[in-house]
Amino acid sequence: MKAMPTILEHLAALFDKDMRAVLNNPRAISMIANPSARVQMAAVRRDRSVICFIEKPTEKVQLTAVRNAPHNIHFITSPSERVQLTVIGNRPSYVGFIPNPTEKVQLKAVEKRPECIFLLQKPAEKVQLTAVLKDPRYLSAIREPTEKVQLAAVQKNPECIRHIAEPTEKVQHMAVQRSPDIFRQIRQPEESVRLAAVQAKGENIRYVSAPSETVQLAAVRNDPMNIRYIENPTEKVQSVVLNADRDAAPFISSPTEEIKRLAMEMYGLRLENAAGKQTAAARTSETSGSSGKKAAEGVAKKPSAKQVREAVEKLDSEIREINREYFQATYEAQYSDNAAERESEISAAGKNREKKLVKAYEKFNSAAVPERKECNVGKIVKELRKERVAVENMKAGEWHSLMKGKAVQPPLVSGTSGAAGKGSALMLARTPAGYALKAAGTINQASRQANAEM
Repeated sequence: MKAMPTILEHLAALFDKDMRAVLNNPRAISMIANPSARVQMAAVRRDRSVICFIEKPTEKVQLTAVRNAPHNIHFITSPSERVQLTVIGNRPSYVGFIPNPTEKVQLKAVEKRPECIFLLQKPAEKVQLTAVLKDPRYLSAIREPTEKVQLAAVQKNPECIRHIAEPTEKVQHMAVQRSPDIFRQIRQPEESVRLAAVQAKGENIRYVSAPSETVQLAAVRNDPMNIRYIENPTEKVQSVVLNADRDAAPFISSPTEEIKRLAMEMYGLRLENAAGKQTAAARTSETSGSSGKKAAEGVAKKPSAKQVREAVEKLDSEIREINREYFQATYEAQYSDNAAERESEISAAGKNREKKLVKAYEKFNSAAVPERKECNVGKIVKELRKERVAVENMKAGEWHSLMKGKAVQPPLVSGTSGAAGKGSALMLARTPAGYALKAAGTINQASRQANAEM
């Protein structure tokens, strides 16, 4: 309903042709070069949408335009903080339409709806903290979280470290301290973190590439049988294992001549690098058994480490953008007065997100996992959903590991089982009908199966 002209506007119209024009037709303001504040207000009071024709509206005019019509924020190039707060008070999700929202505005939006963190390009530290303290999983929406924010999220839930591209050494330590099993999710752990992880749980040596002697020693002192996971142990490490546990001695890879001599003297054991021989034999068997199949099917060129890394980064970025679009669409739908229409829009947004996720995963497979290029990604995503997995919250590294046949523990959908967390370990297995998900009893068992297949 259009507002009636005030007495002052009527009087001004007697002497001002611009005022007469906008009172007659508010859109006439588009033809006025530099409308006065009074003319701007008269036009916007009669039709809020004409704010789009005003190049530099006053704050009062901006406020009039967005009251009861917050979507008009789209048409204001540089809204004042007061205007921003007015809009966010009614529509928190509209923070995504504000080019450079102030910290106060960001904070208000996230306090009302923590999910709004997905809509912010560079949220202030205080805003980041507010979001992750509400739910640490919102860390995935923050491109460059500060160390303070990383610590807050990991302290609340160590699993959140998987959402951090480059966690600081302090954050890595906290995650491992809270849960040693988290170590395998840290991409490039510092040496001190490697040592701490292995000291807490010796089996973590499996996830350390080219471990130092100090780390090796920590692993075998934790349990001499961990020598199984060390490819080239130093002589000192071999000696520690030999003296600690006779049963572990046969698992020493590449024993030195001195260690061979001591093994014979101490236990009458002949060490001939049995573990290495078994590995080589398994590799030879796999090669000979699959050579015909590979020749028939054709083997895609293995991507370089750089190509895989770039594909992982791109997929993470795409998932983040897909989630941002989804949240924005659902937020807007929630304000619809028609319940049926609201549910329809939310459902459509979910289907659209699923379609885009499948497409993104297919592109990733082609680039980083060509051997799984023909995998039915749509089917795999559906199977993950059946396991209550929040596919949209999976990291690219998790999807990559899954496609490589390794066991992963993807995040559960919040609210489906008491508390959000990790589901059972899942892995991709070859079946007569193609590839399908299988629950792994343990990570160790799943890894062995995966290594056998790969």
